[in-house]
Amino acid sequence: MRLHYHTLKYLSIGILLVLSLWVALFYTFLLDEVYDNIDDGLKNAKIEIIKKAYDDPSVRDKPQFGLNNFRITSLPPGDYPSKNSFKTEDVFLPYDDEQQPMRILTTYFKDSQLINYKLEIRTSTIEADELLQDFGLAVLGLFFMLLISIFIINYIVLRRVWTPFYDLLDKLKKYHLGQSFTVENNSNILEFQTLETEIQKMISNIENTYTQQKMFISNAAHETQTPLAIATNKLELLVEESHFDEQQIEQLNSIHQSLNRLIKLNRSLLMLSKIENHQYNKLEPVDFNALILNTIQEFEDIYLFKGIEVSYTESTPPLIITMDRGLAITLINNLFKNAINHNHQHGNIQIVITPNSLTIKNTSTSSALDENLIYNRFYRTNTNDQSTGLGLALVKTICRETKGLSVHYNYQDNYHCFEILYNI
Repeated sequence: MRLHYHTLKYLSIGILLVLSLWVALFYTFLLDEVYDNIDDGLKNAKIEIIKKAYDDPSVRDKPQFGLNNFRITSLPPGDYPSKNSFKTEDVFLPYDDEQQPMRILTTYFKDSQLINYKLEIRTSTIEADELLQDFGLAVLGLFFMLLISIFIINYIVLRRVWTPFYDLLDKLKKYHLGQSFTVENNSNILEFQTLETEIQKMISNIENTYTQQKMFISNAAHETQTPLAIATNKLELLVEESHFDEQQIEQLNSIHQSLNRLIKLNRSLLMLSKIENHQYNKLEPVDFNALILNTIQEFEDIYLFKGIEVSYTESTPPLIITMDRGLAITLINNLFKNAINHNHQHGNIQIVITPNSLTIKNTSTSSALDENLIYNRFYRTNTNDQSTGLGLALVKTICRETKGLSVHYNYQDNYHCFEILYNI
C-alpha cells in the first residue's frame, strides 16, 4: 500500500471515530434537552392544576384522564413522596384508535383539609419523537457529508503534500551508479528539504566511492597483469635457453601453470567487479546463433582432442539479445568451456538454441550438482588446478546484470544442462 493511502486510511478511521462519537453525544444531549422541555411543561401544568384544585373542589373530581390529560385520585391517609416522578410509556388513545408514546408525571399533594391526592399528568411525545427522528436523519446526513468532504479534502491535500516525496522516490528508482543525480528543492516542507539534502549528500559520497573503486580496478588490472605477464615470459625464456633435467622441467611447468591460473583468476575477478559496477554498458543487439558457431570453431581442437562429439541445433528466427558484446562472448565461452572441462573422454555436448533460449548439455562422470552452490565464487566440484572456480559465477553475474536474462541448471538423463532464458 502506498504511503499516501496508508496515511489516508488511518486518518479516515480516526475522523470516523471522532465524528461518530460527536454525533452520538450530540444526539444524546439533544434528546435530553427535548425531554427536559417536556418535563418542564408538565411541571408547570402540575402547579396550575394543584392551584385550581385548592380553589375549586370540582377539579379534584377527575378520576379518569379526559381531554385535559390529567387525573386526580384520592388516597388514604399516609406518607407519600413529595418528589415528581417521570416515565414514558405507550398509551392507547380511543379517539386516535392507536397506541401513542406519552410522557407521564406523577406527584402527590394535599388539599386544604389535608386529604392526600395523587395527580397524574400526561402529554403526547409523538411530535417530539418525530422532531428527534427528523433531526437525527438530518444529523446523520450531515455526518456522512462531512465524512466524505473530509475524506476528499484530505485525499487532495495529502496527495499534494506527498508529491515531493514521490518525485524524489521516482528519481531514486531511475538512478544508476555513474549517472548524474540532482535534487530540486521545490518543497517548502522542512522535513522534505532535509531528506532531499541528505540524499544528495549520500549519493555524492557513493559516486565518489564508485569513482575511486573504478580507478582502483583499472590500476589493479594494469599493475597486476603486467608483472604476471613478465614473469610468465621470463619463465618461458628460461626453459628454452637453459638445460634442465626432467624433474626440474616438471617443477617449472607447475610454476608456469600456477602463473597462468593466477592470470586467469585476476582477469575473472576484475571482470566480475566491472560487471557489478555496470562498466559494461555498450548495449547492442547480439546474434547468439553466430556467436555459438564461432565458439564451436574456436574450441574445435580442444574437444576433438578429448574425442567429444558436439551437436548443434538451431531454429529461426535467431536468438537476439540486447547486451554488451564482450559479456555475451564471455557468457558463451564459459558455458562451453565448462561443458568441455567437466566432460569425459568420448563424451557428448548438445547445444540447442531457440528464439528465446540457449541450452548447453554435456555428459559427465559426476552426478547432479547443487544449484544453490555451483554459482558461488571459487566453488569447484573437482580438484582441477586449471579451474579458477569463477566461470559459473561470471555466467550468473552476467545474467543477473543483463535485463531479461536468467540461467537455470538441471540434471536429466545423465546430462548436466545449463539453460539461458531471455524474456523481455
